[in-house]
Amino acid sequence: MNDFQNDLNITSPQNDSTQLLAIALEIAAEDFQDQQMQMLRNFSHELRTPLTIVYGYMQSIYRRSENLTDLQKDALESAILEMSYAIKLLQECLDLARLEVRETSLKIASIPLQSLILETIATFNKLHQREISFNSYESCVSVLADGEYLKEVLFRLFDNAVKYSKDTISISLDNFGDYVAINVCDRGCGIDIQDRERIFKPFYRADRSRSRLSGGSGLGLALSKVLVERMGGNLNVTSQRGKGSTFKVMLKSST
Repeated sequence: MNDFQNDLNITSPQNDSTQLLAIALEIAAEDFQDQQMQMLRNFSHELRTPLTIVYGYMQSIYRRSENLTDLQKDALESAILEMSYAIKLLQECLDLARLEVRETSLKIASIPLQSLILETIATFNKLHQREISFNSYESCVSVLADGEYLKEVLFRLFDNAVKYSKDTISISLDNFGDYVAINVCDRGCGIDIQDRERIFKPFYRADRSRSRLSGGSGLGLALSKVLVERMGGNLNVTSQRGKGSTFKVMLKSST
């Protein structure tokens, strides 16, 4: 009798209507998200060109600033810095929108991790002069990834780590067989539990006391997470308040 009632519930018009409503709401949510991303992409594209032109004029004026007062020079420097930030923000918005709608194609291949990480550290040190240690006993490990985009992800994680820690940043690898983890560890202030998932959302900052210019755009981790997921992997964080954080990039092994 109970089985017969269950069958009736499964095939009842009310149950069918509920399932159809759920499907319709899911489709509507996806369409709304697509429309939002399309609007963001168009908005970023339309603004980027005029801002870049204005930025170029401002730099040209600054290079010929002999007749400007010190106050005018300081104001122009601030304006150039803000304009540079705005252009970078728009580009990151455009990059995120393209990734979300899968307009950006990735070239997935077998990538030797040790050489790629060492190259990224060398490039980063030229710009920031910060000590980054790389400890790995897994010298022959390779993963499935897009090499250039993986460098971009690691560069962003290095940049994030040095902003929140004055100590040495340490990089290590863990080989789990099917997957390999790249660990980026800092000894900074750590991240509160309620912020650990939100930091991968666009424009979210765990440290609200930081300025826009020192704390970044709030898109770096969102972009990194989408890129890693497009490579078939995952990006997450473990952290302890007052002791630091470890960002873990998990990618499929190709060794």
